[in-house]
Amino acid sequence: MTRLSYTRALDNLLLPLGFERQKNMWTRVSGDIVEQLNLQKSSVDGSVTVNLFAKDRETERIIKTIPCKHPLWIIQYGVRFPQLIEGSDGRDLWWKNNPEGPAEVAGLAQRYALPWFASVTTVEDQAREWYGRSTRNTWKEPNLAAIVVTLYRLGELDAALPLFDEPIPRTANPVMVEKARCIQSWVKAQIQLRDGGQG
Repeated sequence: MTRLSYTRALDNLLLPLGFERQKNMWTRVSGDIVEQLNLQKSSVDGSVTVNLFAKDRETERIIKTIPCKHPLWIIQYGVRFPQLIEGSDGRDLWWKNNPEGPAEVAGLAQRYALPWFASVTTVEDQAREWYGRSTRNTWKEPNLAAIVVTLYRLGELDAALPLFDEPIPRTANPVMVEKARCIQSWVKAQIQLRDGGQG
């Protein structure tokens, strides 16, 4: 009997649920949300672990319309298995040369990954679960655009403006600061449009 591989074990779980696999990435689109499970292989010893990612296509589309000299894009929200699995204490989990490993990984994906994807179905969920409705270190926050656009989609533009109140650190990356300025200008422009052009 051929031993089940990690890839085949995850295929058996995910493909019937509408995921499509490209190499070690399984992707499913649910409404506007792109859900992805990645089987990461260590280049050191060949062991594997699992990462989960999600993003909203409409949020991504809006981000790409924000005028800026430097391209803006969405960074997928992601977690690793240890962040979800009870009793892992946040320790990284890797599997190698374990005959039961593929079945264990698929079982954990069924128990933790699928409910994680199902826990975020609305923009309100995204604001709460992915972004906490706010951010710190605004000028170096890589996903600032996604946080702001999510608030915009919720009709909470005024809640986005205070994100830019934090002083710019002297060590801030100039490109990231310029991107943040672009996002800030876009927020102000959207507020002016909302308020009938008065600002």
